[in-house]
Amino acid sequence: MDAAAREVEEETGLTVEIGDLVWAGEHISDHGHIVLIDFLGKVIGGVLVAGDDADQAEWVPLEKVREYPLTDTMYDLIEVLLSRPRS
Repeated sequence: MDAAAREVEEETGLTVEIGDLVWAGEHISDHGHIVLIDFLGKVIGGVLVAGDDADQAEWVPLEKVREYPLTDTMYDLIEVLLSRPRS
């Protein structure tokens, strides 16, 4: 969990509390095989900024995320998140 929190902070500038595992999947391409493990998280500090591998970062309502270019596996994750009770 500590590694996930560190990665979020490095990529977004946000300090997060890592929650439950919400989804796991894989992406296989000519470039390799990637295993994806996604957790819920709660922002507890920091300011949203783009990491060094992104041009920008912004908050987007979950219902609107599909309007952005995404990798194929992200559509599965979004469906799982949309089917969860909101708190």
